Amino acid sequence: MAKHLSISERQGVQITYLKGTVANSTHNNYVVEVTKRFNECFHTQAQILPLPVIFANQKVKEMVTQDRFIDNVIATMMKTTVAIFTVGTTAPDAPLFELGYLSPAEVQSLQQTAVGDIISQFVNQQGQIVNQELTARTMAFPINRLRGLHDSILVAGGAKKLPAIRAALAGNYANTLVTDVDVAQQLLAED
Repeated sequence: MAKHLSISERQGVQITYLKGTVANSTHNNYVVEVTKRFNECFHTQAQILPLPVIFANQKVKEMVTQDRFIDNVIATMMKTTVAIFTVGTTAPDAPLFELGYLSPAEVQSLQQTAVGDIISQFVNQQGQIVNQELTARTMAFPINRLRGLHDSILVAGGAKKLPAIRAALAGNYANTLVTDVDVAQQLLAED
């Protein structure tokens, strides 16, 4: 999607990550390239949350978020009016599983109860969060706030992500979906 952006004349655009960074991943999620393109097109500098996506416990997360710099980034994030987000899977090779944030027991539990994640928050088929304790440890824009945004844009495709895409739509987290033809046809056939 970022490849197709045009230079905008809008002024005062602020771009902020909706979650902590996924460091040390063997999967290229093109975050650097996408961020660079958005910065170029909107004449801005994205605010990045230089934190892990998932903390070991809620207490550590709360302590870190008291830092003035981090608090300012989070405050900007919470003012979001347009969100562009994706979903993840619960496949064994899911980046959130491979990064070591979660114990083997947590991974197994999520694979049994969740169909995927929305902004790193694991949900069931109806789009409901399956593990509140894990969500409390997760540094991310609360998915329930996606429902009230003017533009909540889900960008995801591929058969592996179809269950999580369905969950995001079932939970009414997205009012726009950008996907591939195969996923679109499958979703339309289910209606």
